[in-house]
Parts: sequence; structure tokens; C-alpha cells
Amino acid sequence: MSHSTPSPDEKQTPEQIQAEIEATRDRLAASVDALSDKLDVKAQAKDAVHEAGAKVQGAVGDAKESVASAAGSAVAGSRTLVARFRALPLGAQAGAAAGAVALLVIVVVRSARS
Repeated sequence: MSHSTPSPDEKQTPEQIQAEIEATRDRLAASVDALSDKLDVKAQAKDAVHEAGAKVQGAVGDAKESVASAAGSAVAGSRTLVARFRALPLGAQAGAAAGAVALLVIVVVRSARS
């Protein structure tokens, strides 16, 4: 903002003086507003809380997406495992079931002893 100050030989018209006063008043008002904003601790605290809340909401949203994706993968994996188990002959299914029961019995017996 360059302002040309008239030389002592040049006289300003009342309109030019009024325009200069208004421009100065506008710049001063903008400066006062900027200082007022910087000194308004309550408003700055509210802004900080709002920004922190937005970050937390973003992190929660990301976590939800991650959990949903992991759950989807687990479901798909278990469906694949069940399909593979059902494709086994009946004797193999019975053997796998007997092995799982035997493992469960061993775990229960050992935990009861300790």
C-alpha cells in the first residue's frame, strides 16, 4: 500500500484528506481486529478443542475401517477353512474332530493340575 504524501507545495483537497483518513481508519481497525483475535484465549482454546476433536474423530473412523477390514478378512478366511473341511472325506473330518477334542481334553487336564 503505497501512499504518496503530497509535497509541501501541493495542497490536498478535503476529499483526499477524508479518503486518507478513512483508509488509515480501515487499516487501524484491521490491525486491532487481528490483535484482538490473537489475545482471545477463550476462542483459541475452543479452536484447539475443535481441531483435536476432529483429529480424534478421524482416527476413530480410520480404526473402525481397519477393524471392519480385518473382520471381513477373518470371516472370509473362516469360510474358506469351513469349505475346505467340508470337502474332506467323512473319515478325515472325523479324525480332525477327534484330534480337536483330544487337544481340548489335554488343555483342560493341564489347567486343572496347575
